[in-house]
Order: sequence, then C-alpha cells, then structure tokens
Amino acid sequence: MLRIMKTELNQTSPRTVSLFLVAFAVMNTSSMLQAQPLFTQEQQAIQQATAFASPSIVRIETVGGQDLVGDVLTGTGPTTGVIVSDDGYIITSSFNFVSDPASVLVTLIEQDEEKKYAAEIVASDQSKMLTLLKVEASGLKPISVSPKGELKVGQRAIALGRTFNVEFPNISIGIVSALNRVNGKAIQTDAKTSPVNYGGPLIDLTGQCMGILVPLSPQQAGETAGVEWYDSGIGFAIPLEDIQRVLDRMKAGEDLQSGLLGVGFEAQGPLTGEAKILRVRPQSPADQAGLKVDDVVIEIDEHPVNRLVDLRQKLGNRYAGEKISLIVKRGDETIEREIQLAGELLAYEFTSIGILPARRSASDESPDEGVLVRFVYDSSPAQAAGMKLGDRIRSIDGQQVSTPDEISVILTTRKKGEEIAITLDREEETQTVNVTLEAFPDGDGLTNIPPSDIPPGDVPEELKLGRSNQKLAGSDRSFWVFVPENYNPNFEYGLLMWVHPSGETMEADVLKFWKDLCTERGIILVGPRAEDLSGWAATDEEYAKDVVNWVQENYAIDSARVAVMGAQDSGVFATRLAFKYRDLFRGLISIEGPLRFPPPDSNPEQRLLTAFVAAPETRQRDQILKSVELLRKQKFPTAQIDSEEEAKFSFDLVNALVQWLDGLDRL
Repeated sequence: MLRIMKTELNQTSPRTVSLFLVAFAVMNTSSMLQAQPLFTQEQQAIQQATAFASPSIVRIETVGGQDLVGDVLTGTGPTTGVIVSDDGYIITSSFNFVSDPASVLVTLIEQDEEKKYAAEIVASDQSKMLTLLKVEASGLKPISVSPKGELKVGQRAIALGRTFNVEFPNISIGIVSALNRVNGKAIQTDAKTSPVNYGGPLIDLTGQCMGILVPLSPQQAGETAGVEWYDSGIGFAIPLEDIQRVLDRMKAGEDLQSGLLGVGFEAQGPLTGEAKILRVRPQSPADQAGLKVDDVVIEIDEHPVNRLVDLRQKLGNRYAGEKISLIVKRGDETIEREIQLAGELLAYEFTSIGILPARRSASDESPDEGVLVRFVYDSSPAQAAGMKLGDRIRSIDGQQVSTPDEISVILTTRKKGEEIAITLDREEETQTVNVTLEAFPDGDGLTNIPPSDIPPGDVPEELKLGRSNQKLAGSDRSFWVFVPENYNPNFEYGLLMWVHPSGETMEADVLKFWKDLCTERGIILVGPRAEDLSGWAATDEEYAKDVVNWVQENYAIDSARVAVMGAQDSGVFATRLAFKYRDLFRGLISIEGPLRFPPPDSNPEQRLLTAFVAAPETRQRDQILKSVELLRKQKFPTAQIDSEEEAKFSFDLVNALVQWLDGLDRL
C-alpha cells in the first residue's frame, strides 16, 4: 500500500499540483507507476472538495488593537472565516479578535472578484471560542455541513484558510485523529492548524464542513489556550452541526458561556471511576438543587454515567441557562434533580484553621500518628479554640486524618463560618475542640514563624549538596541548584525556582541573600537560565517545568511548598508559569511585576498562594497594588509585601519572603 504523503500547500493553480505530481513521480518511479491511479484519484478529490467549499470561505482582517495578550503576540496578518447563512453571517475563531481590534474587514469572492465589507461582531461562544460576524451582503453561499454522526476516526480531513492568495484557499491535509475531544466539544485532527487558518473549515473529501478550526487545550481554558500547539499535529475543530444548534441564539446577539454545575470530584484523570462529588460550591446550581458531598452522579439527561469522563463529555456541550436532568445516588437512595446551569460561579474561598503542620520524617512515624501542630497563628480560629503547639490532630468531625493533605481536602469542602470538631491528643490526653473556620489569610505580616528543627541525616554520595550546575537529560542548557549542606533526605523540603529578569541571571545576589535563610528553613533553590538572556519566551515554559520535575525526582520535595519567583519582566513569566501549571506550583512571588493578564478561577483542587512585592517609590506600585486587589477579589490568598528599594534584595525582604514560603502548607 502506497503511503500517501501529507502536504500543506497554497493551491495557486492546477498546474502547480501537476508539477508536484511530476516531481514525485521522478523520485518514486517504480512504486508510483503501480499506485498512480489511487494517488491521482485522491488528489483530484482534494481539489474538487476544496473548489466546492471555496466560495464559502472568507478572509478576515483586523485594524488596531493590542499587540500582546498575556505573552502571546497577536499579530496583524489576515485570517479566515466561514459563511454560515446567505444573508451575511460568518463564523470564525475568537482568537482572531483577542487583540480587541477597532474594526474588522471581511473579503468575499463574488463572481471571481474580491469585495471588502466592514463586519460587525454579533456574538461569541465563549465555551468553544467562536465569534459570529455580520456583513451587509446577501445571496452568499453557506458552507455545507458534514453530519456529525457520520464522522469517522481515520478519515481524510482538509484544513482550509484564506490568508495568502485570496483567489485560492491555503490547504493542509491530514486525518480525523479523534472525536469528542476537550470534554466532548471538538474533533481532533493532525492537519496543520495555526493563526492563518483559525476560523476556517475542516472539510471532508466531499467538500462538506466537519467543523470550524479553533485553538483549544484539554488542560486549560482562556482566549489564547491551545495556541502554543499550532502546527504541532494536534489541532481542533468545533463540529459545524453543534454550531448550527445555537446559531439563532448567536444571531440574536446572545453571548454563550459554558454551563457550570458547581461541583468538584474526587478523581480528575481521563481514566478515573465514578463521578463522586467531593465538594459543592456555595450558591452554585448544584448547591441550590441540594446536591451534597459524597453524592455519586449516575445519569445525565437519560445517559448513564459510569465514569467521571461520561459526565464531562455531556456537560462540555451545554451552555449557561440550559437545564439538565441529573440522577445521583446518595447511600441507598436515588435522587433526581432538574438543574439550570450557570455561566459564572462565586469565586471559591479557601477556609483556614490557622495552624502549620510539623515537618514529618518518612522513617520515624507510622501513617496513623495524626498531624502534629508546629505553629498556631495569632488571632486564628485555632488560637481562639485553645489549640496549642504540640497538639496532634487525630480526626475532624469524626473523620480520621493522618496527613496535612487529608486535612486540606476536608477544609475545601467546608465554608467560612462553619464549625468543625477537631479531636486531638495533648499530653497523653484526648480532647475535642470546636473551631469556627475563617477565610484563608492573605499572608501579610507572617514574620514570627519559627524554623523547623530538621536533624542531620545520611545523604547518598551521588546527591550533590551546596551549589552545582546541572543539565536535563538530552539538553545542552544548564541550570544551577542550591541544596542546603545539612540536607536530610528523610524530610521533605520546600522548593523555590528563581526566573531571572532579562539581561542578567542575578545568581550571585540570590545566593548571597537567600542561601543561609533557605538552609535554616529547609528550602532548595533552583535557577534555570533563559535560552535567550534578553528575556523569557513561551517556548521556555516547558523547560522550566522540566527543571522543577528534575529537582523533585532527585531530592525530597514537599509538593505543597513548591513556588516560583520572578522580578520585573520575569515576574510576568513567573506568573504565567504559576497559572499554567497549577498542579505543580503552590506559590508565586512577583517582585515589581504587576499582572499583565487576567487570573484564572481560584481552584479548590489546586490552591495557589501569591505574594507581590513593591518598593514605596516604584513607578509600578499603583499597578501592583491593583493586581493584589484583583487577586484578592478572585479569592486568591495574596500577600502585599513592601521592599526598601526597587527590585533589590535585602535581609528584611528575604526574611519575610522565606517565612511566607515556609507557610505555604498552612491549614
């Protein structure tokens, strides 16, 4: 069987295709002679399908707007849209408008002539990253729809755009790689997708449109999520049939949002089991419908839910305002509820007892020893309830706990003002105290925490202590690591990654001011170097994550105390890392670096504490204070720390930051 080559070409004329075939034949004479009819038939089918769809594809140009959204360069080049009704409605990717342009121009091909029209943005589908445009034109040719139920994995897929030569679409050829991806929203293809064809159609060999190309990410949400994958062999398209289902609503000017239920689940991975509710967000649709912790969803809209992924697949295509029917199992009882989904949820607010757990050796305690209290914060719920240093927490509301993580999970299911019963051991006596939970403190002024007493331990010879240069396997780039000389592998350490500002690594200053205090507090430092010293790029994000993973693999690291720190322009990069890799980072320090993009939702499964540093006279102080205010409004526990001099370390500043880091695991 001849392996059909996948090509991406700007189809300028049939003669171009003929020349390609001749060149291919010269290189592969014997095999080509046998398979030429098959190759020719497919090539003709691709040409015919493209010609059939071409009148429905338009070029879109924007004027004005931002050059940078987050750290994504928006660009000013043309992109693509698709006609979906004969009276001038055009669907395209919302990514084409993240720059908030002043005006939008659409070029149509009418009777072999180009005609430009001013376009109005009518509505957007924020769940599937689509935007509907309207031009004052009639008699247009809407694209034909390929029925969603007939799509097959492995079938030919042709991604089209109209950006280079307006007369002919640009083409990328691949296959349908998967169906119902990104929580049931999208078709996946290996045909090349990028900003030049976002908003264009993914068609089949008959010229019918399977879906509209958009950047999406299975792990993230947001207006630029998935853009980093362009031309990677992983592209997504929203089925046109799903778009048609809501097209009238969008024509009426309705912006569509994802339908939110307001629950969190015990398991998160794609292969997890039952949809057992771990937490219910206050005042959410689930809360108002009376759903409770430990309920198990077994059916949605008459479709069985055997695994969590079944529920996510059905919810992924539902919008705010729509109603769903849920059946849940509560013990031996089966409960049915009709629930109207919401577009927004109240920001999740973490609750706090007001204690720090003791650092525990992996070798000297058994799992049933409970959680030892090493510090009680002043004016905290724990202090008000009479808890003391040395108390050992055994259970909360009758639920036995043996690790700080287990306490943290319980706290995510409780609300501010709720009372919990903590059973603890104190001086060989067991007693129960009632603690009224408060909102998690922002972290200002936490400077009286005593250091942990970590005894010396036996260190394997292969582990390097002090400062050393390291490289990832298969990489020529080096990074530096500082491991305290008194490192004990039986205890878990905190980890702080320093991402340097542009122009200099500041390694000497970091070590000078941080080394002794990190040794005292049990914190390892790591400093990756940007590939280009002039600044960090989006391509460095994965490398920085891999550096943290390397440290975790080689040293004992507490996953609850991993943080990233940047200064000035690298503060933006550090923020990007913390927001993107929520399962990795639990702390963010930004020195003289205000927010440059909106924060994500506060996530109960992935707590992130933030600290922003500003000198009194810094020119960006007002922006930094506004960043702190915004994060606190979004319920991110955020400390605002003053420094003596702009972007300069001092003993007092580093001491405050180290103690803040030492309390990342506070409960």
